[in-house]
Amino acid sequence: MSSSEQQPPGIARKFLRWFLRNDLVEEVEGDLEEKFFLNLEKGSAFKARLNYYFQVLNYLRPFAIRRNLFSLINPLFMIRHNFRLSWRLLLKNKGYSLINIGGLALGMAVAMLITLWIKDEMNYDRFHDDLEQLYQVKRHVHSGNEIQTSETVTWNIAGELQSKYPEVEGVAVTTPPQELITRIGELSYRESGLFATPGFLQLFSWKMIQGKASDALEDPGSIVISADLAEKYFGSDWRETNGAIGQVIEHDLTDVPPLTVSGVFEEIPDQSSIQFDYLIPFEVFERRNNWITNWNNSGFRIYTRLRPGTDATVVSERMRDMQNEHIEDFRSDLFLQSYADHHLYNIFKDGMQAGGRIEYVRIFGIVAFFLILIASINFMNLATARSVQRAKEIGVRKAIGAERRLLISQFMSESLFLMTIAFVLAVGLVLIALPAFNQLTDKTMAISDFSFNTLLIFGSIGLLTTLLASTYPAFYLSSFNAVTVLKGVFRQTAGTSRLRQGLVVFQFAISILLIAGALTIQRQIQYIQSKNLGLDRENVLYTDLEGELYQQYNTVKEELQRMPGIAAVTTTSSNPLSIGSNTHSVEWPGKAPSEQISFRIISVNFDFLEVMKMELAEGRDFDAQLSTDTFNYLVNETAVRAMGLDQPVDQQLSFWGSSGKIVGVVKDFHTTSLYSEIEPTIIWLHPRRTGLLHIRTEPGQADAAIAGLETIQKRLNPEYPLEYRFMDESYMNAYRSEQTIGQLSYYFTGFALLIACLGLIGLAVYTGQQRLKEISIRKVMGASIGQLVVLLSKDFLLLILLAVVVATPLAFIFMQDWLSKFEYHTELSAGIFLLAGIGTLVIALLVVGFYAIKVAVINPIEAIRSE
Repeated sequence: MSSSEQQPPGIARKFLRWFLRNDLVEEVEGDLEEKFFLNLEKGSAFKARLNYYFQVLNYLRPFAIRRNLFSLINPLFMIRHNFRLSWRLLLKNKGYSLINIGGLALGMAVAMLITLWIKDEMNYDRFHDDLEQLYQVKRHVHSGNEIQTSETVTWNIAGELQSKYPEVEGVAVTTPPQELITRIGELSYRESGLFATPGFLQLFSWKMIQGKASDALEDPGSIVISADLAEKYFGSDWRETNGAIGQVIEHDLTDVPPLTVSGVFEEIPDQSSIQFDYLIPFEVFERRNNWITNWNNSGFRIYTRLRPGTDATVVSERMRDMQNEHIEDFRSDLFLQSYADHHLYNIFKDGMQAGGRIEYVRIFGIVAFFLILIASINFMNLATARSVQRAKEIGVRKAIGAERRLLISQFMSESLFLMTIAFVLAVGLVLIALPAFNQLTDKTMAISDFSFNTLLIFGSIGLLTTLLASTYPAFYLSSFNAVTVLKGVFRQTAGTSRLRQGLVVFQFAISILLIAGALTIQRQIQYIQSKNLGLDRENVLYTDLEGELYQQYNTVKEELQRMPGIAAVTTTSSNPLSIGSNTHSVEWPGKAPSEQISFRIISVNFDFLEVMKMELAEGRDFDAQLSTDTFNYLVNETAVRAMGLDQPVDQQLSFWGSSGKIVGVVKDFHTTSLYSEIEPTIIWLHPRRTGLLHIRTEPGQADAAIAGLETIQKRLNPEYPLEYRFMDESYMNAYRSEQTIGQLSYYFTGFALLIACLGLIGLAVYTGQQRLKEISIRKVMGASIGQLVVLLSKDFLLLILLAVVVATPLAFIFMQDWLSKFEYHTELSAGIFLLAGIGTLVIALLVVGFYAIKVAVINPIEAIRSE
């Protein structure tokens, strides 16, 4: 304890000397110091100093009254009195206090965690300067009767924007993420990054540690890397020795010399929509791919910054037909989307913005509010239910002159006291639960990240809870008529009971709504997991086809097929469940000149259908014995319908300068997520365009197959690090958001139900106490324990049944709307709502029934001996 804490507060002593006469100061100070040191011996320094302050106020009270200053210090005495009374009430009613504080703390803690998650989502990309001026160029592609929205556009748009639009201040172009094999000494690494134009470092606020953003991407022989890569390649002291700039990195890009490090940037924040570990000048990509200048080829992401004061809507309208002026076979309308909206508003349907992550932000924001509301309802219900016990106290207070505003102040202070305890507990629960919450939501929030705004949000949650929970009880309790109460004829009105019942119905209706929602989300996830995709994604692993694996593929295939655990081998240009390549330039006999249909294109090798276990609807598979098949195609059933071909086999197709015939039709399979319909797809036998090696393993022998692949990799490709993925895992990773939302919904539902049940326990306890003598008399008159349990439980169960009736249609409407966002989804069934309703009824019956049994078995003599 510091020496200052062992002495009376100096400021309080100054007040005494200022207000009191000199002949009184010495006597009063001596008396106060004696009490201070006595309190110091008994307890903490804080308590001793606090008591010293109030003793000073007591001495100053007469002076304040004479000088009409009593109103300045009286609130301090009132606060002290109210909090003392609140503490006594808490100790006197430990059970009710525990239920109230526990429910409020749990509700606030979960609401705070949800708020942190929402804050993290809302802060995506907010670290960029001039964010309101940043936009991404996107396009609405008209395909038949549909409009598909894409964020990849043609390279030529960048030049048009820079040369013909004075409103544009800067433009940046990047490729989608690219993998690069880097070599430092004898070690090889696989990194993910971008080819980018120089403007990319200037438009966005990436923090440069070494090098300049203005010229780091100017030299086509340069590379800009992250601080993490710099440490991995050049050691932990690279910052001090300036050991990154000028270093040479070898790589696997053909016809490109080793790249020299021209800059190092800070790690990209997790809250960035764009993630990369390196940047290579776009000029390198441009030299190696002469197709990028074709207006029909769209595979790049273009960002732009508009000048201050520019109306983005006007610019977006002007540039709409920029690409249409250069193409004939399809329509592609360009538009600008604010980069600030990229993360939250990234779903479009038929050319209109249709939501995105913002939907989950709104849903969980509502859930957080409802959790606070449910906890507050517990507080209100228990406060009003126990009003009979406090009626005489209020009547006496009013009879001796207490004004209603003072009573309201007292009750609000009591509520604030409980809320303060609950708030502190809630913050503690948040700090304890945060690591597990981060793991569940794949976030990296930390205690050190809590800013003033975060604390302000937490405080607002606490204040909102206080207002919701305490306002009605304070006004209700302070409204009692003193005469009626003291005569002993006070009774709660029917309106109060109905309000309490209505609040219980509301609590459990929300809980049932959340249960039905959680069950629906889980069923949709199960539907996604078990959906027949038109191919068998189980027991298939894939890796990059590179180096000698690509050059000696036929030999590699033969060796792999001889190894244990491997059933079949093929190669493709992409994961068949996530085909990114598409074109509108497909021609076939009978095609109308104005017809615009987008086809997904996947290049494959022989044995593709065998590896994927896809079925033919008609025709045949590619045949390695027929050299002409290298010019031929397979199409899916949707493509046949889109082209309007009655006899598709042997019909001619041509696109991208290649022409061949359809040799077979495969049954439809999903080429993108279940949010989208199955699209027309062409399977092109073009081994030279493939870059992924797919291996079907025998069931249960994946380890043996991986061991065989590793053996070949080490022998033929030792300089390439082996990384493989399983197709079923990649498929489910595409729905990680849905899986996370499903898990969160289960937890939030459980908390909501727990909080509601805490309130139900409190009401059951109160009801049992109020009806204890009635129960005892009934028991003496011969009522069985079962009859008494039914008597005590039936009113509550009727309320839960009413909640089921109210919640079921609402749950159906909300869940039907959520499922409609998937083109392929599970169907809502009565079983979901029956399970939600029955589950809630059973839980409520267990909660109420347990206490009802306790009341029913009490010795009736103990309850009625006073009668």
